[in-house]
Amino acid sequence: MAANEIERIVEQMDRAFQGNAWHGPPVMQILSGIKANEAAARLFPGTHSIRELVAHLTAWKRIITRRLSGEVVTPTVAQDWPAPRGSWAEAVAGLQRAHRGLVQAVRKLPPSRLRATVPGKDDDFYVALHGMVQHDLYHAGQIVLLTKAFD
Repeated sequence: MAANEIERIVEQMDRAFQGNAWHGPPVMQILSGIKANEAAARLFPGTHSIRELVAHLTAWKRIITRRLSGEVVTPTVAQDWPAPRGSWAEAVAGLQRAHRGLVQAVRKLPPSRLRATVPGKDDDFYVALHGMVQHDLYHAGQIVLLTKAFD
């Protein structure tokens, strides 16, 4: 059990992202079995590809990291849903780097700042950081459903 709220949040972020999640497989386990052509496939009109979902997850980990440093970040649609670039392996590695960067930034956050308002937003950091866990899990569920088309 984590010693303080910051460590509890980090623990939940890591469980959702890379292991020992209560609900089922974490994000990285889900992504590990996906091939590049599957990740790029647009399976249904009006939906995102797995590749686009990974780019979106990466973008939001970076956005929240920037907000933790005090920056006001109001993403455009292109920043919220960036066009995938590079290879599938590079995209997954970029997501992992963004997650590590976010976790490092959270660990540096003094517990007293958890109830501070996120710059440019109405929510506090406590809500935003728990929201990141929820965000990972929401999109992980979408990715799992998309992978069913390849079974």
